[in-house]
Amino acid sequence: MSEPETARVVGDGLPAWHLAVLYVAFAALALAVYGPSLRGDFLSDDIGYLVTNPWVHELTASNLRVLLDPFGEAARYTANYAPVHLVGVALVWQAFGADTVGHHVVNVLAHALASVLLVPLFVRAGLSRRVALFGALFFLLHPANVEVGAWIFQLKTILCLALGTGAVLLHPRRPAAAAVLFVLALLAKASAVFALPAAAFFAWRRSRLADPVPARWGWLALWVLAFALYASPQIFAFEQLGEAPRALGADAFESLRTVFAIFARYAVMAATSYGTAAFQSPPPARSLLDPWWLAGLTLALVVTLRLAWTAFRRREEAGFWLWVAAAYAPVCQIFPFLYPMADRYLYVVLPGLVGAVCLAAKTGLASRAGALAGGRRAALDRVGFALACVLLAAFAVRSHERAAVFRSSTTLMLDSARRYPAGLSANLLQAQRAGQSGDAAAVAEALRRASDLGFDSFFAVETEPSMQGVRNDPRVRAAVAEMAARWIEVARRRGYSTPRELQIWARAHAVRGEWKEAAALLERALAQGGPLQAEVQRALAEARRHLTAAGGAPPR
Repeated sequence: MSEPETARVVGDGLPAWHLAVLYVAFAALALAVYGPSLRGDFLSDDIGYLVTNPWVHELTASNLRVLLDPFGEAARYTANYAPVHLVGVALVWQAFGADTVGHHVVNVLAHALASVLLVPLFVRAGLSRRVALFGALFFLLHPANVEVGAWIFQLKTILCLALGTGAVLLHPRRPAAAAVLFVLALLAKASAVFALPAAAFFAWRRSRLADPVPARWGWLALWVLAFALYASPQIFAFEQLGEAPRALGADAFESLRTVFAIFARYAVMAATSYGTAAFQSPPPARSLLDPWWLAGLTLALVVTLRLAWTAFRRREEAGFWLWVAAAYAPVCQIFPFLYPMADRYLYVVLPGLVGAVCLAAKTGLASRAGALAGGRRAALDRVGFALACVLLAAFAVRSHERAAVFRSSTTLMLDSARRYPAGLSANLLQAQRAGQSGDAAAVAEALRRASDLGFDSFFAVETEPSMQGVRNDPRVRAAVAEMAARWIEVARRRGYSTPRELQIWARAHAVRGEWKEAAALLERALAQGGPLQAEVQRALAEARRHLTAAGGAPPR
């Protein structure tokens, strides 16, 4: 093939214009499915990443320096070193400002692009174009992916997958461009590490099979170096979250059982979409006979054996199982999160899983094809095609319904509370409802239950409208003060020092009436300068007023 012809072909013989047409179709379909979410509010983490993030509202040289700084305030503020994501957010903000429709449309269009890139990837792995198209549509329409596509701040996850997939695709013939994409994917989200073992296996397989395309080991070594350099600032930034609020179980063995139980839940969700929910709060696997943990242990053994066998046989399938393992490792809950399970954690894992399962099915069917007559084989193909269409249609309908959940914070919490009536969101909803009815005792009790589940956002309680009538009740104030005390303990242990960290730390002391400590922290924040000066000055003035009223001398 000549060089101009090569430039027009993507993957394994797929003309670029085919992918362009596919993208238009995928984008139109995704916009229709995600329609109910397009006018949704900024939700939850959107507030911190976009609305109150002072470095993304203007792309000035000084703000850009902060966004790119590996150990800077922006990385500490978001607890992630993800400059590609934050610069992307800033660009979208320049275009649309606080109009959420534009932000949502960008997410959906990016999700369509990530989905289309799977077609040439699957074709190159040896799947037929029809199966590759099904796999890409399966991913595009999967209800678990709605959380990423419809939640604005999750643009980072979409960028991570799209750039990482592009790196895997380009590495054999465009290794320099692939290396650039891999670095950009990492700087969008750490989950991009999935691309490294997948690309390495595909390169090793080519070298072992005497493929004319070289393995490009030197360029893959550059990927490894990039990941090693990236790991340090990312770990530093992530540590700003503090330690995990609670273990997964009552002891180490129960926590381990729960890890396997969550793995099984993800597997069922991936296959059927069963279990999708906002703010997931799965119960621990308390019993040795818990079916979820037993299923998870069995599945883990099966996947491990399948990976080992296909790697030994040098099959493309092993590369996709490595993709699954690398993408799942950061979210597998060996180090627990506040929300140990989430629909969005499946997003980067799912393409590898789809590729691996489709290739495994192809191998199984190929071994039995000789036993089927031509007519029976054609009938089986028609049945398979019909079932695939039914599944995709069901996913489209379910995703459309799920998109409506992302219209507001209330609909998100209601969705979580319906699925997990004893979970964190359910307790926060109970606190809000009790606040609306003026039941301060019930508010305090619900807040303490939420705190036991890891909730420590004392400042959210301060501004929650439903709490207005009971906020000054001693019982509610005591519950909020307990949450603030936990925040202060983490802040001391972590040595918080940026203006934003010092400001929130001071606010925690203020909630507890510790105005001297609050004023001292705000003085430190004020001395550092930055875009938060006006906010810090107002908070410091309030702290000094309280100190003067109490007869204390404010720090100078």
